[in-house]
Amino acid sequence: MPHAVAPSEIRPGLVVRLDTSLLREQGAETNAQRTEAEDRAVTGVHDFLVVAVDTRSASCIAVPLFPKTAPGSSPLHERHRAGEAEGWASVPAFYSRWQHWRIPLAALATASAADPGAPGARRSYAAGDADTMQEIANWAWRNRNAYRRA
Repeated sequence: MPHAVAPSEIRPGLVVRLDTSLLREQGAETNAQRTEAEDRAVTGVHDFLVVAVDTRSASCIAVPLFPKTAPGSSPLHERHRAGEAEGWASVPAFYSRWQHWRIPLAALATASAADPGAPGARRSYAAGDADTMQEIANWAWRNRNAYRRA
């Protein structure tokens, strides 16, 4: 049974299922590539990994997760995973180094109604490992695309 994430649960390493239409409505931004012909920002309900939280701006940086590799993606290794919702510990998961989202914390909480985890038993990746989270977050600054409204 899905349980929305409370703002107090949002921390680096949290893996959360988000409705991107709600994120867009509430001011989320992305640095995903957009051209006249294509917008590469994910759509629909999608799993995200929170990599940084900024309490001053009440926002976080998160990357969408994918079940298959693609050019510019990196794997999330099984040994760093925790939580068992929907077999999270063993299903393939990759993040794109070229798509980050800047999300208001309140928007993340609102958009997380479909998350399969439960309070106290959320999915996570490398939780408490600041170096790993920083390594993923650093790709946002290497991206040639500026943040824009999603």
